[in-house]
Formats: sequence, C-alpha cells, structure tokens
Amino acid sequence: MVVLMSSSGSSRIIMGLSIAAIAIALAAIFVATSSIQEEVDGEESEYATQTRDIYLFTMVDEHIDEDTLEIPPDQFSHDSIVANEGDTIKIHFYNLEPVESQEHHTFTIDDPSYKIHEDINAGESTVIEFKATESGIFDYICTYHQPTMRGQLVVLEE
Repeated sequence: MVVLMSSSGSSRIIMGLSIAAIAIALAAIFVATSSIQEEVDGEESEYATQTRDIYLFTMVDEHIDEDTLEIPPDQFSHDSIVANEGDTIKIHFYNLEPVESQEHHTFTIDDPSYKIHEDINAGESTVIEFKATESGIFDYICTYHQPTMRGQLVVLEE
C-alpha cells in the first residue's frame, strides 16, 4: 500500500478506506462462515437412516501358536463395525471352521443396550439384525475364544 504524505487529508482518506476494506473483508468472512454452518446443520438434520449389511467371518491367525502362547488363534474378520444411531444393522455371521471340527463361535454383546448372543456351529451361518438405538462403543466377543476374538460396535450419535 502506498501512503501519500502530501497532506493530512489524503492520509485520513487512505486510512478510512483501509478501515472500510478491512470491515468489508471481515463481514464477507462472517457471511461465508454462517452459510457454511447452515449447510452443515442442514445436512445433519437430513440424515436418512439406512440398513448396514456387515459380513463377518471367523478366521484363524496362523502366527499365533496356541500351545506356546496359551491363547486361541481365532479372530473375527472385522474388529469394528460402525453405524449411525437409527440405522438397522444386519450382520451376516459365518463360522468358517471345518464341519468335522464341530467348533462353535458366538457373536455376543453383553451390554444391556444391545443384548445379543448368537452361537453357531462349524460350517453354519446366521443373520443377526437389530436397530442401532443407543450411541456409544460396545464390545462384541466370541465367548469361546477369549482374549483374541473380539471387536467393537461403534454407534455414532445422530
């Protein structure tokens, strides 16, 4: 910016224009921020619940020596399931153990908000369907294979 010092009047004009330009810039920032916030608020209120299909398999971690470590090598294929409050969750749960092993697995949530316990034999599958009514983080486990077979259901607040 070039300031002319030839007269005090022109300095005042330039100073006034500078202040006006700053005020206009701040007002533009305020208006832009307000409209962005309105868009975000509008998007949040327009969320439509949905059905979330989750395919969950049993699996074995070949790197875990059960005899040496004294823990089972069994795991879930997903260690987290994420949904929004109000969504319907459909878990397609598959026990991939060989049928001849007759090894059972469970999908269990002990929290009172989602009291779920499904026990399936080797080679079987089931569909577990429920509505995500409570937000928070909820542990799911296989009751037969702790501490390795576990995960978390994360339900985000609406």
